[in-house]
Amino acid sequence: MSFSGRISIVIIYITLVLGWHSFYFLIDYEGSYVFMFENGQYKWDLVFIPLLSPFFWWLGFQYDKAKFLSQKDALTGLYNRRFISESAPKLLAKMDKKIGNLTISVIDCNDFKKINDEHGHKIGDMVLTRITQVLLNSTTEQDIVARWGGDEFLIVLPYSDSKRTRDISKKIELELYQLSKEMSMDISVSIGTAVYPSDACEMKELLIIADRNMYKCKSGVKKIKQG
Repeated sequence: MSFSGRISIVIIYITLVLGWHSFYFLIDYEGSYVFMFENGQYKWDLVFIPLLSPFFWWLGFQYDKAKFLSQKDALTGLYNRRFISESAPKLLAKMDKKIGNLTISVIDCNDFKKINDEHGHKIGDMVLTRITQVLLNSTTEQDIVARWGGDEFLIVLPYSDSKRTRDISKKIELELYQLSKEMSMDISVSIGTAVYPSDACEMKELLIIADRNMYKCKSGVKKIKQG
């Protein structure tokens, strides 16, 4: 969770306090605001500034929390489509600056409708959360794992090469094989990738290419199962 809301609200609060002080200095109150009796020298700023500081920090925290939750998928806790859309321009600009590749992997659960139909949506949700864990276990903190929608996921791999992408795919396949045995059902995924900037220079086109490659992979899986 970022601190942008808390930092912004504190800056606003300090600006308001300084503005309030400046106003009283300008009208020759010597920067001293008497709250009660003059001889008591009960200063407004000495009482309320410390008391209000936690409130403004709390307001900033609520903003940061709301923004954080708006970027997360409710079921899996992964980043959502909105986060990817907002982050994409910055990620691509970062790759340009450091002359690096970025790999997008679109991941789709095979025969997920069959899992829901045969085992129920509760088990279907459990499968999605277990797949989520497999994806997180197969990537690092610098990678971004997101739920793109339904039974479709997305992995964004900054500074990755083809070997690392293949290694991650193999690890996912192996862990899902173990998960299939554990849950006594066939759980597998189809993965399609696209690389920036060699395949495309915009996130939208990268996603189209990765999605197309994913469906090619899915078609190959169906042929193997049928044949």
